[in-house]
Amino acid sequence: MKLTKENIKFIDTYLENSNIIHIDIRMEMLDHIASVIETKMENGDKRDFYFVFKDYMVDNKQSLLNNNKSFIKATDRRLTKSIFHELFNLPCVFTFLGLYILFQNVNKIIDINNFRSWLGALPLIGFVIFGIYYYIKVKRSNLRRFSALERLGLIYAMLFNLFHLCWNVAGLKSTISSFVLYVMTSFALTLLVAMTIVSKRMIYEFQNRFKSLA
Repeated sequence: MKLTKENIKFIDTYLENSNIIHIDIRMEMLDHIASVIETKMENGDKRDFYFVFKDYMVDNKQSLLNNNKSFIKATDRRLTKSIFHELFNLPCVFTFLGLYILFQNVNKIIDINNFRSWLGALPLIGFVIFGIYYYIKVKRSNLRRFSALERLGLIYAMLFNLFHLCWNVAGLKSTISSFVLYVMTSFALTLLVAMTIVSKRMIYEFQNRFKSLA
């Protein structure tokens, strides 16, 4: 038995009132709970939805709210897979090639080694811009925060800052190291483009989902 739109809305409101602040986690929980209740009702539970839902939450609410690692992993997998696929789409491929060619040509005009610190800071600057874009889009869309996107963004910032620190400490000057810097910087900026595209898609997806529940 499929749950009605009102049933789904009821579960969503319940989870929202239970302080599930990240919308992607909430949607994973909603899908899980709705699936379990549908299965119970299909397997012979003739009670009204409300009573099936109430009994299920009495038995499982704490485990769902406190032990939600499976939901976090599910959102992380979905997001990581989406970004990985996006990296191989034309916008990201052109972005990477365009940036790499740009750095190579700039190096022919001026010695880009004099601007290593600035070049290494580009992904960090891009990350700040991405953070501002993410904040504005979420606020404008009246959506809660995305757990997976925020964790991935934090990991991105930490990893690239670690790379940049090691780069400066090592003081590499060779042609090969310049090539590595161009590739790493181009890839980091391309990754930000992929994250922006996927986050925009996620926001659009959840906007439509909420419209269907309205």
